[in-house]
Amino acid sequence: MEKKKLAVLMAVAMAMPVLTGCVESVKEVSGFDMDTIDNIDSERQTGAVPMVVNKENPFYALIATPVALYYDDEGQHVEALLVQDPVNPSRAVERFMDYYPASYIEIRSGSPENVSIELSGMWKWSDAALLIEDTQHGYELGVVAAPIASYLDIPVFVTNSTDDVRGYLKKLGVKYTFICGDLESHAQSWRFKDAEEITEFMVDLVRARFGEVPYVTITNPMDITHVTILNETSYEFQNVTASVDILPANLINLGLGGILGLNDGAFGINTFEIPDDYKYARIVIDLINDNSEYVSELGDDLIILVYDPDEETAIYSSTAAGIPEVDSSGDIVTDRLHYETIIYNKPGTYTASVLARRVAIPNGQFTLRVKVQQVDSPLQPLMNNLSSLAPYLTAYRKGVVLAKPDFAFAGNESIGVSGVVCAGTNEGLVEPCNEHVLGIHEQLNELLAEIANISIDDLETLRNHYAENPIHIAIMADPTMVPMYYYYNPDSDMIGGIELPSDYIYGDIDPKPDDVENNTYTYWPFQENAVGRVTGYDAEDCSALIARTVFYSEIIEDLGEWKNNATVQTGAGLELVGTDTHSSFQHDNRES
Repeated sequence: MEKKKLAVLMAVAMAMPVLTGCVESVKEVSGFDMDTIDNIDSERQTGAVPMVVNKENPFYALIATPVALYYDDEGQHVEALLVQDPVNPSRAVERFMDYYPASYIEIRSGSPENVSIELSGMWKWSDAALLIEDTQHGYELGVVAAPIASYLDIPVFVTNSTDDVRGYLKKLGVKYTFICGDLESHAQSWRFKDAEEITEFMVDLVRARFGEVPYVTITNPMDITHVTILNETSYEFQNVTASVDILPANLINLGLGGILGLNDGAFGINTFEIPDDYKYARIVIDLINDNSEYVSELGDDLIILVYDPDEETAIYSSTAAGIPEVDSSGDIVTDRLHYETIIYNKPGTYTASVLARRVAIPNGQFTLRVKVQQVDSPLQPLMNNLSSLAPYLTAYRKGVVLAKPDFAFAGNESIGVSGVVCAGTNEGLVEPCNEHVLGIHEQLNELLAEIANISIDDLETLRNHYAENPIHIAIMADPTMVPMYYYYNPDSDMIGGIELPSDYIYGDIDPKPDDVENNTYTYWPFQENAVGRVTGYDAEDCSALIARTVFYSEIIEDLGEWKNNATVQTGAGLELVGTDTHSSFQHDNRES
């Protein structure tokens, strides 16, 4: 009898969760059909909200994308999405906020999970949500998938465990989840296998929503990573260098300096070492002009050349390429250059020569600080976190994202060319870099074929289609994360520039396999699609660039009548003689 009672109690206990609804119905599917997608709906507490997120966490921008930009039956709703350093904010971001005042919501700190939960409060309810694992792998998929959240008007959750946000998913009434990474399912879940699957779905989604896919953004999610410093040695030099400007006083000074052996006549000579066991060595240079008082008025600057152990030029730059310290009036207080590069497998003694171009001071002092760092990889992003803004820009343009870590290129042991790891300063890397770019080009062509619904094997038809129906291709990456193609340049050298780097190839569908500078199906080279590289010092400055573009019309409304009467004239001048050269257009020259 007792056994029967126990059996009944166990049966009731097992049935209770089902009867009370305590067991979640979780089902993982291989995809949602477009009918299901079309029925996904949501309701917001408010419309698009202008956002400012801390630059230190790239997940913030992904989470904020559908908050600032979304679509519904009424069309597009968009507000600014800015990335900012809250301690030392970019002037470009501050100026945009001055031009475009709004009730910005600021995300300064907090785990991506907590930020996700906070911003999910922008929705009253939502049939779906995008879940992104808080890992590098999750980010790599999330960059491609985040525009989905804008297109469907659904929240983004970044977490390491679905259970940690499940209560909020239930509160929103989420019935469908898109998953990027190794997270537990919730309700009906589509776990994306890879970036290709996401992009394929995005093409179908954008085409279904907007009728066409007019925009592709190429980016690299590796740009949120950094090399690891294993060892470091620091050097500091203070020296005097003569001016090499061709003025009588300077020529006499150079001659006397050479005769008397003062600083080798013109150059301040300084040496440093890369140890033998450094496979990858990052050289970090800070060059400071200690006599900067005439830089603003007379254009003085310092030039640095660094020669490797084989006496080949490894670095050539100038303080004119640096970011100076300025006072409140904009005058240069300290003329300076910060420069970094990575060297592969070339230990030994390096010589840094500094020369000056000064008008008023024949001899001047400089400070040169050099760090030699042993690092674990040659792949250091030059423009940090640009990929975090790719979803926002892409969603604004109704496009799709093409993003892979494998797009990055730098010299390494598999290539076997020693020296600087960038093809722009190491001619031996030009051919390997170009081969790498052709691999990216092939993947882009495959995507373009999918967008046009044309077989990739029918290249001529594909080329003809885009010649008549061009789209825009944005590259949101520095030239390490998504490299340029190096075209032949008869004047190529280290000082003038190695070959001719260009993004032209990304708009050219049919370059000849054995003669890339010409095309297969046209006599003259022909660029079918429009290509532009969207860049900035980092994601912060890039966010200001995007915001100024998106809200250009609103910004210029209050800038006065001058903007309607500005004139730009180009040419040598002779062709303009006797002609009416007046033209009128709208332009904000304060951002030029």
